[in-house]
Amino acid sequence: MTTATDLPTDSARVRALVVEAVSQAAELIATPATAERWDQPSALEGMTVGALAAHLVRAAGATIAYLDRTPPDRRPDGDLLTSVTYFHAAVDSPIHDQIKDVSAAESAIGHEATVHKCRQLAADLETRLAAEPADRLVAALGGRLLTLDDFCRTRLIEVLLHLDDLAVSTDQPRPATDPEGAAIIIEICMNIARDRNGDWGVLYALTRAERSGGTSVFPVF
Repeated sequence: MTTATDLPTDSARVRALVVEAVSQAAELIATPATAERWDQPSALEGMTVGALAAHLVRAAGATIAYLDRTPPDRRPDGDLLTSVTYFHAAVDSPIHDQIKDVSAAESAIGHEATVHKCRQLAADLETRLAAEPADRLVAALGGRLLTLDDFCRTRLIEVLLHLDDLAVSTDQPRPATDPEGAAIIIEICMNIARDRNGDWGVLYALTRAERSGGTSVFPVF
């Protein structure tokens, strides 16, 4: 059985960052301010605070759901998705259009139950991620495969960005998280922008906006 100390440093680190982010999310969801605004609109159009919290928990919980449904010995028969190409595929997935409805339905369990669900998820992730080997694959988005570590990187985007959304929605400070998590998000977002607009399109957006030809490079989501 693999343990956290057996994993390569990069694998252990990205997995630990996911656990930390979900733990921080649980504490923010648990606050009275979140409870009081559960049924009020959030900073995201068309989602209540409760739906936003439920979506965050569901997004993080997909890690375990995908692990459970992917045999440990599953090997790829084509190119793997990456943390960048995953988001290209996600935009075209039917799941993308269902997010708001599913999140609203899952928030109906209420504030306390969602807090418990998120705390339990953080504990489950800590145990499960430490036990999975560095080369573990998961099937996502219609069964397309990517490494568990790359999927964890996509979860950092989901959890940390929605953690900020939730803080803004409830007029609370954004919880302090490891800067390495934000650095991973920045790297992925930059690579998405490069894929869509080319290196010079990104450079113009960052340094010479007058030469961008009116192309909108950012935001990438």
